[in-house]
Amino acid sequence: MQNYCNKPEDFFRELKGILIYDKSQISYIDQLKGKFPQPDEAKYKFTVLPGDANRKIPTKTISGNVYYQPDITISLVELTVKNRDEWYENFNKFNRFAVVLVSNTEMMMLGNDRFPLSITVTDTINDDGSGNDSFALNIYGDTIISPTVYKIVPKFKIVFFIPPVL
Repeated sequence: MQNYCNKPEDFFRELKGILIYDKSQISYIDQLKGKFPQPDEAKYKFTVLPGDANRKIPTKTISGNVYYQPDITISLVELTVKNRDEWYENFNKFNRFAVVLVSNTEMMMLGNDRFPLSITVTDTINDDGSGNDSFALNIYGDTIISPTVYKIVPKFKIVFFIPPVL
């Protein structure tokens, strides 16, 4: 019998960044084997605001077959006209992406060339003078590869945790 103590961890896990790749950059086999792409090959990099990410990866079944339905939402607050135009042009595309989620201790790959993810942006500006305006970036889709967590490796840690040299 396997005994689970259900003790809380002694650290805080928090999503720090998302690297977005074209689906062709991550093969089904590479994802299955846990072979991550190079961080500098990502098409887009987003730093996640502290406490902002809303992440769910429910398990579903269809005809007895298990699949996973990732649904990740983050806020985009750098609302320049240029950024908004780029987000509308580059996202709101369906079944075209794969992502790597990077936390302070772990990383996870979702989506691949056979089971790509979709990304949409939504204007969530309130126009109420609160200063809390943002866009929402939503990453979602279906995949049959279970969301496996890996210990973060230095090449991914550098991308989000080391300040750039000026």
